[in-house]
Amino acid sequence: MLRDGMDGAFENGMKQQAWATMSFILLLALAGLACGVPEFIATPTPQPSPTPLGDTLSFIAPAYAVTLQPGDRVPGTQLWYVGRSGDAYEVRIDGLSALKRTGDSFIWSGVLAPSVYANYNLRLTTSVLGNLPVAGPVELVVLSPQPVELPAGATVNPILRYDNIVINYQVPLGRSVPGTTLVYEGVTQLGEGTQVSRLARFSGITGYPYLAAGDSLVWNGRLRDNVVVRYSLRAITIDDDIVRLTGTASLLITE
Repeated sequence: MLRDGMDGAFENGMKQQAWATMSFILLLALAGLACGVPEFIATPTPQPSPTPLGDTLSFIAPAYAVTLQPGDRVPGTQLWYVGRSGDAYEVRIDGLSALKRTGDSFIWSGVLAPSVYANYNLRLTTSVLGNLPVAGPVELVVLSPQPVELPAGATVNPILRYDNIVINYQVPLGRSVPGTTLVYEGVTQLGEGTQVSRLARFSGITGYPYLAAGDSLVWNGRLRDNVVVRYSLRAITIDDDIVRLTGTASLLITE
């Protein structure tokens, strides 16, 4: 009887010790969870920091076109039109002869000018009076751009010009508009009552620094000593953390 009582007491003691251990572990887990969750939730998401332009800036002219006479080349490239050869056209690409027909490719990639690399993805179109029209998209890559704003009326004499470059920029808070000195600084509210306007505020611009949704933005500047860009943009949407600018640009290459 005494032994049975001792065994029962021992067994009850072990159960109590096990329960105490499990309770202690559970309390530790709950304490860690209680400490960890608020810290995770309270940690603010850092705002994006200003982003440098980087080593390159790419522009695409989707509808570049030029008409070549025999002996002409696509300006700035190694794409030459030699002349008609029966029902084909004799061309030279990087010094190599080829026979091309209407609809065929006319492709070249290389250094277009100092600090400018180009990809021409052209095709031959229907000839007119012995001339050869070629058309297609051209990508222009400016190396190590260093934007500097120019006055609106600055005179530029380009040797190569590319118009109607399609622009669609999403500019986060605190970051620059690519290819410009403009930095998006956030939203400013002007007015009282029902006439409150939300304006995007920019730094790095000469003159009035605000744009409302739908406003136009014109910016002229140099990307390199021999590269000028002219932006004609419009603010499509303005949010606290991002602004969307769309429109066109012209890229002018000087000597």
